[in-house]
Amino acid sequence: MQDYPNDSDLDRRLDAWAASQSAGVVPPELQQKLRDALRPSLTPVKPISSRTNLFLIFLAVFLAGATGLSAMMSKTGLHLMTGGQIGAIAAILTACGTLLIAQLSGEMIPGAKQMVPLWAILMLFGAGTFLGLALLFPWRTSGDFVSEGWPCAVMEIAVVLPAAAIFWLLARRGALFVSPGVGVTLAGSAVALALIPLQSQCMFQRAPHLLVWHGGTALLLIGLGAAIGNMRRAQ
Repeated sequence: MQDYPNDSDLDRRLDAWAASQSAGVVPPELQQKLRDALRPSLTPVKPISSRTNLFLIFLAVFLAGATGLSAMMSKTGLHLMTGGQIGAIAAILTACGTLLIAQLSGEMIPGAKQMVPLWAILMLFGAGTFLGLALLFPWRTSGDFVSEGWPCAVMEIAVVLPAAAIFWLLARRGALFVSPGVGVTLAGSAVALALIPLQSQCMFQRAPHLLVWHGGTALLLIGLGAAIGNMRRAQ
């Protein structure tokens, strides 16, 4: 409640009335004074949707974004991967994105119980993605490692930034308290979305390239999300 210049006088009158009466009706002038003091803080609020509804909205946006971008971008990477590689990496990234948006949906509802700790989700994301890339793809490099890699990093950033902005707008539908954890879940969800179409269009399906330019950029973006969340919380 906002403080008012006459709050001290109101406090004294309340104390005096409480000391003089053990029961009774609050004087009309005191009732009016209380109403005047409380009215500015009583503003209409929109009810928060259930956690399930919020999760389904995020999941629909995630799947639509990943599918739509994959359809619009080049399919070079799909033609270079085997069916097993496509299925495995798509399953890993979709599962990680689903866990992150489930976490984000819980962050939107104060007091909601988190089924899986955020650190565990991040470990699953990192281990699943990096192990998947390391084990599924051949370990070969070329002399043009940097020139081949930086366009993928730029493409990933170009997809993650608007995706994170969309997730942020959706997240504001709830009672969201900005924190490093919220920054991580927002950035991580956007990163998981971006990695799916990026994988499908990348022509360098080799473990070193994928780990450094796709995975390394993902780590930097998630770390940036945590830093931004920490700065916003400090404000």
